[in-house]
Amino acid sequence: MMRHNNSLKVATDMFFVKLNWTFGFLGVMFVIQLVRAMIAILKNSEVDSYFNAVFVAAGIFMFVVGIISTYFLPYYVEHGVTRIDYFRGAFLSSIGLSIVLPAITLIISIVWKFILDNFLKLNIKDVDFNTVVEDEPELIGGIVQSFIINPYIDPTSNWPLAIAALAANIFIFYLVGWLIGAAFYRNLLTGFVFILIGVVIITVKDSLLRVALELPLSDGIITIDQFSPTISALGVLLLIILAVWLIRQLTKRVSIKM
Repeated sequence: MMRHNNSLKVATDMFFVKLNWTFGFLGVMFVIQLVRAMIAILKNSEVDSYFNAVFVAAGIFMFVVGIISTYFLPYYVEHGVTRIDYFRGAFLSSIGLSIVLPAITLIISIVWKFILDNFLKLNIKDVDFNTVVEDEPELIGGIVQSFIINPYIDPTSNWPLAIAALAANIFIFYLVGWLIGAAFYRNLLTGFVFILIGVVIITVKDSLLRVALELPLSDGIITIDQFSPTISALGVLLLIILAVWLIRQLTKRVSIKM
């Protein structure tokens, strides 16, 4: 019972710490959108929706948060928390954050549209991120694209699926960041090896999610269009399980650096 309580305590603590960072991130994104709106007024042009702006940046944000999550480990161990309790708590907090961030983003996006319609008198750009993937067949370009332009569902057409797609994307970005952070915490060579593993996970995730959501698939790196949406969704789940297992292996016996 005590171990269960420790896991929940770690999950709660880490969730609220990361939630504060998330509010800061979303606040910065809102200020950026206001500045863009002022520029759009001067140029008599359109402006991005808030959801789309966060969609582009959220993966990198969660990737960085995942890396930082590794450095909670020595703090908790120093205070008597076991590695498994830290692992469970960090994992639970990441699930919560991956759900809350898209939900808050959608709410703010609705407020943003209200401001644009009633005060700034601006129109929102009609953007389809998924058409971009067909024009970038190069290896490096495809990898970079996987980190920046992820499988996208327009929230105005299907907001539950849009939230789910964004949540799945940023959750895997978090896991990859956590995986790389844990690898570098172990030693430098392991860290560089896991950078490559992380790139593979992100790239495969991108293709699997596109097939699962029936979106255009890039011709660049991995061609899996013969998979069904159901098989692809199961593939995403297996990727998550693999990343979680690797993180556990890296953290369960690592020496603590005080």
